[in-house]
Amino acid sequence: NNFPFTIGWARDRRDSALVPTKGPYTQANLEVGLPGGDTQYYRASVQQQYFYPISKSFTLALNGEVNYGAGLGNDPYPIFKNFYAGGIGSVRGFSAGSLSVSGTGVSNTGGFYNLPIGGAARLLLNAELQLPFPGTGVDKSLRWFTFVDAGQVWNPQDGEAIRLGDLRYSTGLGISWISPVG
Repeated sequence: NNFPFTIGWARDRRDSALVPTKGPYTQANLEVGLPGGDTQYYRASVQQQYFYPISKSFTLALNGEVNYGAGLGNDPYPIFKNFYAGGIGSVRGFSAGSLSVSGTGVSNTGGFYNLPIGGAARLLLNAELQLPFPGTGVDKSLRWFTFVDAGQVWNPQDGEAIRLGDLRYSTGLGISWISPVG
């Protein structure tokens, strides 16, 4: 049984929620497992985004996110509240969840494999240069972009130190298409 209490705050000063070109976006969340449940813990998240117009059609987008959780009192941090990194929305170019702490699982055939189990601390950093798609003019619904992402997950409750030298990086090109269909 878990009785979470969550409180959040956000401030959005971007010029557009769909295709922003300037302004900041900030959000912070805190979740606490209340007494009476089987888990007492806290889980905090802070995210900051900035959008800088370099020119009429070029935008630099920066994103940073810090997440941390721990057990309260003598309770351990619950594994089902772990953070994950890797994949779209965190560090592109890596498989989903692949940057998290791994545990060992046993397959149907009796072999062992690594299983991402996440961790109680996460850091994500993203920088993206958004450019107009050739032939579209200043239309921002179809753009291409180049990016640099960095991130990692740690488990400090198991004695693992949070070291920025452990960050994993990726870089690449992509296409962003915002259509009325989805």
